Amino acid sequence: MKLLKMITTNTYLNLLVGILLLYTGASEAWYELQTIEQFRIGMHHGVLLFALLHILKTLPDLFEGLEHINQVKKGD
Repeated sequence: MKLLKMITTNTYLNLLVGILLLYTGASEAWYELQTIEQFRIGMHHGVLLFALLHILKTLPDLFEGLEHINQVKKGD
């Protein structure tokens, strides 16, 4: 159970998953845009939104880490 919690709360892993989802969703949306006959909401639109939310969720943790690094550097 601890391993599962460590995996799901890992900021870098969540950021990587978000970026990969963003890439795959955007490439699918771009392909559809190139071959568009009629606009349809597809699964890739949901993946794009989920990826953006996933990335935004990790940003506070990353900025908090950067603040800690800056505090340590100022203390030297």
